[in-house]
Amino acid sequence: MHLARCLVVAAAYLALLAGPASSGSPKLLPLSEDQSTLVLRILRWVTGLLLVREINCVLNQWAENRWVFRSDESAWDWKNEVAVVTGGSAGIGAIVVKKLLSHGIRVAVLDVQPLADAFQQDERNRISLYRCNIASPEEVHMAAEAVRSDHGSPSILINNAGIGNAGTILEMTPTRLQTLFGVNLLSHWYTIQEFLPDMIAKRKGHVMSTSSMSAWVAFAGAAEYAATKTGLTALHESLTQELKHRYKCPQIKTSIVYPTWTRTRLITSIEKGIQHAKQPIMDPEEVAEAMVKQIIAAKSGQILLGPSIATAIRAFPIWLQETIRDGMGQVVTGNATTAVPPPPRAGAGGSEDTS
Repeated sequence: MHLARCLVVAAAYLALLAGPASSGSPKLLPLSEDQSTLVLRILRWVTGLLLVREINCVLNQWAENRWVFRSDESAWDWKNEVAVVTGGSAGIGAIVVKKLLSHGIRVAVLDVQPLADAFQQDERNRISLYRCNIASPEEVHMAAEAVRSDHGSPSILINNAGIGNAGTILEMTPTRLQTLFGVNLLSHWYTIQEFLPDMIAKRKGHVMSTSSMSAWVAFAGAAEYAATKTGLTALHESLTQELKHRYKCPQIKTSIVYPTWTRTRLITSIEKGIQHAKQPIMDPEEVAEAMVKQIIAAKSGQILLGPSIATAIRAFPIWLQETIRDGMGQVVTGNATTAVPPPPRAGAGGSEDTS
C-alpha cells in the first residue's frame, strides 16, 4: 500500500515538473500567467513534500520488516498455529482471543481471572485457560510447560496483560510498585524466555507487546505506569536487534502496540479526567483489530493507535514539551489500582477446562 501510494505521488510530481510553464502553453485555469506560475510552483512544492513523506513511510516499513519487502505469510498455517495471550480473559485481550479464534488459531490464555461471559460456548471449547500469575517466573514456567504438553510449542506470543495505578510517586507503596512492574514489564521477560527458544529453533514466530502512548508522554499520577511502558519500547528494540544479530533469526516477527486511552477497566476511575482534558478514548475493538491484523499480515513493526506526533515530542523544545504535559496534569487523580489478586499458588500453571 505504501509503495503503491509512493509511486502515484512520484508520478504526479514528475508530471508537475514536466508541466506547462510558458505563456504559450494551454491554460487549465482562468488565471493570469503569473498566477498560473505561482500555483504550479506551490503544487510542485506540496507534491514534493508529499513524495518525501511517502518515501519515508516506505523506508520505515522496509526497515521494520527486516529490510525485506515481501512478507512471509505463506509460512503460516493458521489452523496449526498456537498463540499464547496473557491477560486474555477480559478486556482487549479477550477480543484479541476471539479474533484469533476466527482465523482458526488455537489459543492458550495466561490469566489470573476466569474467562469473561462474552465468550460463547463454542469459543470456550477452543480456548485453554492456564491460571497463572505472570509476575511470577515460577508460575510462568509451570504454565509454559503445561501449554507445551497440551498443544506443542506456540508460534505466537502476545504479551497483552497490564494493570494500572493512580497515585503520586510518594503515595505508591512497594507492594503496588512490585506488582505493577511485575505484570506490565518483568512478565514479558519471563514469557519470552519460555517461548522464544522454540521459535528460534523453528525459525518462525511472532512476539507482540501491548504498550501505551504514555511511553512517549509521562504525566502526573502515572509515573510507574509510564515507566513500564517506556521500558517495553527498549525491550522491543533490543529483542528485535538480538534476533537479527545474536540469533541470526530475522524471520521471527516483533511488534509493539501503542494504544491511546482505551475504554477498559484501566481508565474507569479517571475517565472524567480524560474527558475534561478533551482526550479521545478508543474502543477496545479497534485496538484488538489492529493487533490481530498485524499478526495475520506476518509483519513486524510499531503500531501507533494515537497521535503519531507523540513519538517526536521529546525532540520538541522543552517549553513545548512541558506545555503538552501540563495539559495532562489533572487527568490521573485519586489513589487506586486495577491489580487483580492472583489465584492460589497451588493452581498456578494448570489448565482449566473451559468446556
